[in-house]
Amino acid sequence: MYYYNIHDIIKVESDVILYELEYFTSKEFNNADLSIRTVDSLQGGLRFTRKIIEDRSNNSRKILYTEHFGSAGAQFSIDFGDRTKVVINKLISKSKHVLYVNLVEPLLRFLFISRGYILLHSACLDKNGSGLLMSAPPDTGKTTTVLKFVKNGFSFLSDDMTIIRLPNEALCFPKPMTISSHTFKTAVSVSNTSDTERSMRVRSLVHSKTGRAFMHKLAKLNVPIFTINTVGQSIIRPPKYGINSLLKNANIKSNTKVDNLYFLKREGNEFTELDTDSALDLAIENSDDAFIFPPYAELLKYISINGKSALELLEEEKKLLSSFLSGISCHMVKSETRGWFNMISEFTANST
Repeated sequence: MYYYNIHDIIKVESDVILYELEYFTSKEFNNADLSIRTVDSLQGGLRFTRKIIEDRSNNSRKILYTEHFGSAGAQFSIDFGDRTKVVINKLISKSKHVLYVNLVEPLLRFLFISRGYILLHSACLDKNGSGLLMSAPPDTGKTTTVLKFVKNGFSFLSDDMTIIRLPNEALCFPKPMTISSHTFKTAVSVSNTSDTERSMRVRSLVHSKTGRAFMHKLAKLNVPIFTINTVGQSIIRPPKYGINSLLKNANIKSNTKVDNLYFLKREGNEFTELDTDSALDLAIENSDDAFIFPPYAELLKYISINGKSALELLEEEKKLLSSFLSGISCHMVKSETRGWFNMISEFTANST
């Protein structure tokens, strides 16, 4: 069994290793907020479509997700009781990345909201106690920019998701970073890996914006999308590396006070300040883009944490986020040439 204690806010136990949570590896504990268990198979035979079966007997809120192949395909159940319990079949357990991204992380988002925190799609860095966040759509070039900051003396907190605690504190969430073939070539060092530039090109393509867009389109069709995704990613693993595999001397910091949030956009060449409402819209858009992947949208109407629905929790998240953004400076940074590091560094230098 694997145990993960995320800043003493949420405790996760799993009989499958969750590489994205390895930083939070903990000693054994009781009463996990989220538990993951694996079984040989769940109920359900062959069918002609994806389906969620809801069970409200005995005052429970339990669902079973099943697809065309029944127990031969991807299946999982979620029990939204006092504690959230996930049961997966062995097929899903073979792709730890799919398990985490498609099941665990969306549930963590709602668990954090229920405790008054935000799991924000953003990178976070710190310099001399001053924190900055960067938010961008997938495959914009944020990770390369993060590495440039770390190489220039910034501490690392996160690259993909940051935990926000009001009024303006960021807590680290240092998951392995998804590396494109371009970043792979320009990274300082990648140790303990047999990856080649050619294999990185293949893996980067499969897990790129283009690959995800294809899967989104496929999900609109009547196909066993979760099974396809699980099998595919167990064969072609995501190009993920911990920050210290890329930059050996990188310093991971636990928390920081956030002063600025920068939204990166790959167009033009412009640096502008944003009002709170505009920043809120962009932050929500980028977060939704990160989370909404099959079967997330199909699960939304069934999610229930502490008696609150997903829509009620998302409304709470929006209020928390608005309060957080109103207390920091927000900026839009546009660069067709991905020159965000220089633009942000120059702005920071002129502001001090």
